[in-house]
Amino acid sequence: MWFIVIMIVVVALVVGPMMMMRPSPAQKNKEKLRATAFAKGIRITVKNLPQLTTDLEKPAPVPVYFFAPTDHHLDDDWFLLRTSYAHDLHFLKWWEWQGNLRPTTAEQAALEAYLPSLPESVRAVSMGSKGVCIYWQEQGGDPVLQKIIKLLEVLNALQVGPK
Repeated sequence: MWFIVIMIVVVALVVGPMMMMRPSPAQKNKEKLRATAFAKGIRITVKNLPQLTTDLEKPAPVPVYFFAPTDHHLDDDWFLLRTSYAHDLHFLKWWEWQGNLRPTTAEQAALEAYLPSLPESVRAVSMGSKGVCIYWQEQGGDPVLQKIIKLLEVLNALQVGPK
């Protein structure tokens, strides 16, 4: 009888930690999203968002899906951050510019076409010396990822094209 109890404890001590190391379904989903993006040439990193004046706490780091800077490095960066409130002075009512720089007319048209269809999990968009970046909390699955990929491709094409 003691032999069976000892065997059960030994098996539990071996199998338990291995089961805990398995990725959760949420981790598997993020891995799948990132693999899909990587296959399209998109890189992923984690960065902090700038703090809005209305934020009481510093925002948590967010995954950033981006195309690396091209040979045509831009000296100027523009950064568009989603706010938690609508305002007539904001771009498309929900997006606040960070800094004084603005995108070109073509870039702004692309933003106007794509941003309204993106969910709140898309926190920011930027373009410049660090490449074309979309800050996304990886919520909404593959349909949202496909919209993000399309916007990244459009903005990247505008960055690569003649300025």
